[in-house]
Amino acid sequence: MPDNFWRQTWRENALMAEAYHSKTNLNWEQTRYLASMIYNVQCEKKSQMLKPHDLFELPIDNLRKKKRDAPKSTIKQMEAFSEKYNKMTVKKTFG
Repeated sequence: MPDNFWRQTWRENALMAEAYHSKTNLNWEQTRYLASMIYNVQCEKKSQMLKPHDLFELPIDNLRKKKRDAPKSTIKQMEAFSEKYNKMTVKKTFG
């Protein structure tokens, strides 16, 4: 409804657009997955099989790859964890 549209804030419109794009991407991912399953059923060798992302690329694939390739933690966080782990594993002797 036009009246509802004009009452919304920019943030609400952005969230609605994001939800729409997420839903569309999920539908395309499902289609791609089903198509790869149908194709793979017809394959005689495992080397002929395709993974879903080999059929066609989706915009979300690039974002996921960037997120997957990004470091999970900083060196400082890793050192802090290592130090905490070493403190926990050191056996205490009672004298």
